Amino acid sequence: MSQNGIGDKTAPLNENATQRQFMRHRLVRKVQDNTHFLAMTSMVCGLLGFPHYLLDVDNTVWLAQLLTYLTFILVSYNLLLENGRTNLAMLTMSLVTVSLFVVQLSPYAADFNDTAHLLRMSSDIQVHHFTRVLEYAAGALLACLIATSYLFQRSGWLATSQAILYVAVMIPLIPLLGFFCGVAQPYGIMSPLTTLSGLLCAFSLLAKHASHPPMSYLLLMDDNGKQIRFSIVFLSFFAIMLARAGVEFGDSMLRALPVVVVVSILAIIYTMTATYYRKGQSSEHVVLPAADMDFASQVETALDNNQFYMVYQPQIDFETGKLKGVEALVRWRHPTKGIISPDKFIRVAELTGLIVPLGNWVMRTACAEAAKWNNDPVLGNIELAVNVSAHQLKSGTLVDDILQILEETGLAPQRLVVELTESAFVQDDGQNASMMHQLKDAGIKLAIDDFGTGYSCLSYLRDIPGDYLKIDRSFVMELPGHDKAEAVIQAIVSLGKSLGYRIIAEGVETEAQSTFVKAIGVDIVQGFLYSRPLEAEALQDWAAENLPATIPH
Repeated sequence: MSQNGIGDKTAPLNENATQRQFMRHRLVRKVQDNTHFLAMTSMVCGLLGFPHYLLDVDNTVWLAQLLTYLTFILVSYNLLLENGRTNLAMLTMSLVTVSLFVVQLSPYAADFNDTAHLLRMSSDIQVHHFTRVLEYAAGALLACLIATSYLFQRSGWLATSQAILYVAVMIPLIPLLGFFCGVAQPYGIMSPLTTLSGLLCAFSLLAKHASHPPMSYLLLMDDNGKQIRFSIVFLSFFAIMLARAGVEFGDSMLRALPVVVVVSILAIIYTMTATYYRKGQSSEHVVLPAADMDFASQVETALDNNQFYMVYQPQIDFETGKLKGVEALVRWRHPTKGIISPDKFIRVAELTGLIVPLGNWVMRTACAEAAKWNNDPVLGNIELAVNVSAHQLKSGTLVDDILQILEETGLAPQRLVVELTESAFVQDDGQNASMMHQLKDAGIKLAIDDFGTGYSCLSYLRDIPGDYLKIDRSFVMELPGHDKAEAVIQAIVSLGKSLGYRIIAEGVETEAQSTFVKAIGVDIVQGFLYSRPLEAEALQDWAAENLPATIPH
């Protein structure tokens, strides 16, 4: 296979574990893609609970509530902007601003105000003044933690930001933990709207962190991580029970028990995550890190948004000097990063299973474009070589998919060459060879790609009905003058010829390389010496200018 095609390379990563990991990551990405809904709901809750200035309340309490809700609203607003929801953010902020203005001018709004409701409730149940103050102090603390976490996130301190968010999320849950520990209202009761607005804002921030460590290790680790997640749940429950047991033996420091539980749970999460991460570095079942999972998600998005496109590298027949065929190669035009090399995304696509839909897209697109050349005087009769991954063979539908694509696009089967790497036939139970015979019976030609770089089990050369044998560019680039490379290529050519294969040399960039491979019996050549990979229109222009003129050989 050309370095730009679709195929397989040997790697230590566990592909099945990585695919399961990517499925979890996909769910996380769905949550991240909908972060703006969490942010919008947080802003609405903040609006409904915004303190009314006409209320006869303590200025400190009013100011604490004001800053709390303003923090939730502003952080949520910035999250909308960061998620590319500019128009939605502007509309939401406009509605919030107008609504706040109306609420502040209307004295009747005080009857429904969150602060007024809590003050009346506190008065009715005669809650201690200290507890009442803590009701608003807890909300203000939650707002400070969220604002601090957001600033750390913007500064790139993601792990620190996550740690702060873990504590922030626990603050509204302290009364609930206190209830389980037998301590009724240990720090008062946070207002419902403050709790909801703050939690939604914190969760929207956490959603942005879900693909980054250490949170990603908890959410995206492979199946071995089930034990870690179970341990976290079990130990958290055990910590709460210990705190509850402590209540039975005395009432001192009861208010500190929920805090002890929170700290214990956070310590458990961080300890177990760090332990697993260290083990994972030396484990046989290594999966892609979170950054690569993010990259895989971008590959999936690129496929959905038609960011991939095809280029074609000409293959020249030495005997006639004419164009024999083209190899179809996939490219990725990223909206912000520009052209991304296939070397960077093909392997990730293989590990996550995205290579199957990507390979189908490549086959369909290449066949459709080649069918448009049917009436072209030069390109109308050439062959189209398309790389097929071993993962597509494992899908079990490769033959039916290819035949359906040929029927839909109108490309003649005799013009299609399916290229497969050696690894597709290693430990084959006969099913892959059977599919190759089905393709051959349909008139499709077969090529063995990257020969000599993989396992080189020669028995499959005898069992499959191949037409072409491709010499990998890693051998060609050392020519001429490298004795061992020359010996290897001569052996490949001799073996291939004896088995009835036509030999293709790829990666030819100099006249000396071209002269050498022609002299030892190579039939077809491709490389930068003749042409770089070209888009469909550029290929037609190149063919019109250079063919059937003499090609250098």
